[in-house]
Amino acid sequence: MNNEPNYYYFPSLETARLKLRPLAVEDVDFFFSLLTDPKVTQYTMDEPPLDCGQAGDLIRFYLGPRGKTENRWAISLKEDGRLIGTCGFHKWNQQCMRAEIGCDLSPDYWGRGYMTEALQAAIRNGFERMKLIRIEAIVYVKNNPCIRLLERLGFQREGRLRDYCYLNGKFHDQYFFSLLRKEVKI
Repeated sequence: MNNEPNYYYFPSLETARLKLRPLAVEDVDFFFSLLTDPKVTQYTMDEPPLDCGQAGDLIRFYLGPRGKTENRWAISLKEDGRLIGTCGFHKWNQQCMRAEIGCDLSPDYWGRGYMTEALQAAIRNGFERMKLIRIEAIVYVKNNPCIRLLERLGFQREGRLRDYCYLNGKFHDQYFFSLLRKEVKI
């Protein structure tokens, strides 16, 4: 694992309408609200935090020690600084030059192209700064908005992971997507 500081790999980013910055402990109320919104959680295969304390623990995990393999950016509107979602990389394997990408967006901002814009910046950071060759995504098979988003960004569906997640007393299938550096113009 490279010993460069995390901010080198996960700096603040800007797009035409958005700012992406590392998630901070001060974001806990927004983060808890986002991760417990039924419209958001209908598509996630993770248990939502039970309280702000658990949401804070998750933020502190992302802010963990140098050389980490996980990150999360808070996404805010440039015009007023309002937080609208998060995105980031998980399971970064530097040796194999791959990581998994994930995102959450407040339903009030769905359908406006914000997550496309945020993920384009994150993907560019992944290929340029993190030196990734491959970015992966695992998506619940019923999450059609996310599936369309990934396909718009150039991700290819590689297969179906049968009974991949267990939640609420039953198993759920997931789709496995990838985007290769050689497939995109940076």
